[in-house]
Amino acid sequence: MDIKARIEQSVRQAVSEELGSSIHPDKLNAVIGRITEKLATLVTPDELVLLGIKQHKDLRKEMAVVSVIGEDSLGIVADVTRILAENRANIEGMNQAIVSGYFALILTIDVSEMRIPIDELQKLMDQVADRKHLKIYIQHENIFTSMNRI
Repeated sequence: MDIKARIEQSVRQAVSEELGSSIHPDKLNAVIGRITEKLATLVTPDELVLLGIKQHKDLRKEMAVVSVIGEDSLGIVADVTRILAENRANIEGMNQAIVSGYFALILTIDVSEMRIPIDELQKLMDQVADRKHLKIYIQHENIFTSMNRI
């Protein structure tokens, strides 16, 4: 399910819980459609990542964002996720796209139980990046937190 559909589903659930059967179904659909359109244009993918990080912070997880960009090829997701799994980094969110032969992947990961530091994880990802002709960046949640304070 894409982001817009998930937003619409969440809005529909919240409005239905609040108003119940007191609103006509056509009016409900119109209101949900307008709210969804507004939210979809107001919230950027980066803001959704930050929102996810803030929600996870309450759960005492230590989050990071992995960005993978480059020419599409077989096995990119497999290689990246294998390294994460081997080092106990848990994938909390994933969004990918392939546009005109170029691949983009953004992962939010919980690194609180990782066996190695993030800089070592980055070195392992650099090996994949070199082999697959990609750019892979790992950014700890502290970077996003600091950016919001400036």
